[in-house]
Amino acid sequence: MSARIRNAAKAATSARMRGAARPRGLWVEVEPGFHVGNDRRQFLGSITGTPREGFMAFGAQSDFLGEFTDLDAAKAAVVAASMIGDETSRVEPLLS
Repeated sequence: MSARIRNAAKAATSARMRGAARPRGLWVEVEPGFHVGNDRRQFLGSITGTPREGFMAFGAQSDFLGEFTDLDAAKAAVVAASMIGDETSRVEPLLS
């Protein structure tokens, strides 16, 4: 695991504990209980749910990331997953 991925995972974990971390990107509630995140470069992911039900976070490819009791924690998980995706997309493929 690279240092950048490890740092992103730690940031998401500490954001869950703090609950007040400001997520990267622009987050919009497009319908009641449905939030989407975007930064200038890419779609980050989406979150569905309410404080009563909990929040389910999904990555940019609609991959399930987890269920959270706090909206900010769900946003932090989506952001962390997008950062890991950025890291793997920058890796050059091995030539055979």
